[in-house]
Amino acid sequence: MIKKNSRTLVILLLITLQGIFLFSSCTHLTLPTEQNEGILVTGSATVQAAPDLATLQVGVQSFAETAQQATADNNLKVEKIIASLKNKGLTDEDMETNSFNISPQREYKNNKPPVVIGFNVTNMLAIKIRDLDRVGELMQVTIDNGANTINGLTFSIEDPTPLRQKARRAAMEDALSRAEILAEASDVEVGKPISIQELSYGGPVVRSESMAIAEFAMDAKVPIQAPNDVDTKIDLQVRFEIK
Repeated sequence: MIKKNSRTLVILLLITLQGIFLFSSCTHLTLPTEQNEGILVTGSATVQAAPDLATLQVGVQSFAETAQQATADNNLKVEKIIASLKNKGLTDEDMETNSFNISPQREYKNNKPPVVIGFNVTNMLAIKIRDLDRVGELMQVTIDNGANTINGLTFSIEDPTPLRQKARRAAMEDALSRAEILAEASDVEVGKPISIQELSYGGPVVRSESMAIAEFAMDAKVPIQAPNDVDTKIDLQVRFEIK
């Protein structure tokens, strides 16, 4: 009798659990939420404009037996580069230290513990050049005065705010256009925006030049050609209500 009652309780418990599971599954599938309402689209826009700023990443790498000597040698060359650029019309605001690093150089041989044989000091400057026709000239000035490391040359827009605003408006128009097409295909009408989220924006997108240009810079007669334009891109996610 006890075994029969126990079996009955187990069966009833399984039936109850199955019912709860089915109910919760159905509820999850059919319960409407605000997130499922309306038409969700992504609007994108890209605005192009000619760059007005070049940023040159250039620096000096020095080696000496002691960190003090390597740093002193490095400082002399960097100061010479800065002075030469100022003589060409740049100001302190146009130049800043991008990175400074001191690292030991070790020698490994004969399966013995490594031995420090000297120190490398690297000082990288970020140089802003607003007259893009002088990029090659000013790069040559840094090389002539001791620069031996060039990490990059980028072209951008110094104040991208107006371009971003223009791209945002265009992205919103694109989102509305997409929503209207979907609504028409579904035989409904688009209402007002329920939510707007900016997914990303460009700064604008920076154009970088390969460091093969350093070879051109060795001949001041060869100019560095800036790109015709750079892109500012905005992506919006917009949810419109359905009338």
